[in-house]
Amino acid sequence: METTTEQRRFRRQPISSAVIVTPNGHGHDTRILDISEGGACVALPSDWVPVAGAPLKILFLADSPTPLMLKARVARVGMDHLGVEFDPVQDDSVRALLEGLGRPL
Repeated sequence: METTTEQRRFRRQPISSAVIVTPNGHGHDTRILDISEGGACVALPSDWVPVAGAPLKILFLADSPTPLMLKARVARVGMDHLGVEFDPVQDDSVRALLEGLGRPL
């Protein structure tokens, strides 16, 4: 029997929120699948092949009164999703987003 140890610093909260990711100035429509103070799981856009470590911007649209843009980097790439890590210098913006989404911190 195999056991795994959770290595995340922050607990992820499930969510389904429309976003646009812009890895190179070109926007790709997708969805956030879960989110935490440190990062998020993003559905893999069909028109973009991400590379681990690549910087990108995530534009949150539907769930906030005004669009919010966060800087992130691709932490890992899965078959149908990617894990992103938020730039830590914007922690206040991430917390404000989570509060606006009604997510506990």
